Amino acid sequence: MNRRKWYDGPVRLVFTYYSVSLKRTLIDYLGGIFDTLDGSHGLTFTYLPIVFQDDCQVCDAKSRFVQARETSYTVEVTFLE
Repeated sequence: MNRRKWYDGPVRLVFTYYSVSLKRTLIDYLGGIFDTLDGSHGLTFTYLPIVFQDDCQVCDAKSRFVQARETSYTVEVTFLE
């Protein structure tokens, strides 16, 4: 991470899923996004967090489904003070 530290404070996450139809719930997708952006946890350490250290830091999360011809998604992360 080139001397950059992951964020330790509260986080807002906005997830928008674009597709013809919704095959899973948006919560299922959010869970995967949370697991990807935070680190893997051992008993006494966090290994390779990407954006934030733990998904419990996400204190505000919004998700929405938008019908579209092609499947894609956006994830917006805001660091709160």
